[in-house]
Amino acid sequence: MLPKIPPEISVTGVANFLGVVGIIGSLIFVGLELRQNKKLAMTNAYQTRLSEMQQGQLNLAASGDLAEILVKAESVGADALTETELFRVRAWETSVQWRMESQFYQYKQGFLDKIALERTLDDIASLGIYEEWEDLGLVERLYPPEWKAMIESRVKGLGGD
Repeated sequence: MLPKIPPEISVTGVANFLGVVGIIGSLIFVGLELRQNKKLAMTNAYQTRLSEMQQGQLNLAASGDLAEILVKAESVGADALTETELFRVRAWETSVQWRMESQFYQYKQGFLDKIALERTLDDIASLGIYEEWEDLGLVERLYPPEWKAMIESRVKGLGGD
């Protein structure tokens, strides 16, 4: 005949085992939730990036004269602008800087991949954006220093220096 196991020991053992299984299951669930939340955060970062760019373009398209002022600034320089035109161009370019700085922060937090940041840096360096910022006196407001250094390195790399 088999020895009898006292009921209180078997119940305690089963309760301990179920408790451990419950903890392990909870940890697995939390891990899966964290992974899903990171994916969601990355998707939201891309959607935010695109929304900001689209909103900027919509503002430009809706403005009756901002496009003309930007073309004037690009073709003849900031010195040829009236005080009001200069104010508007600087405000526009400052908002461009903020949008691009936001992308840098999203990249640093792991929410944007390197390709997205590289495209932004390429645009700054190759589309004359950096030169416009220089002309408008906006280069010094680039922040943080790491972002400014990345931009300047890309601009120098394209210049062949």
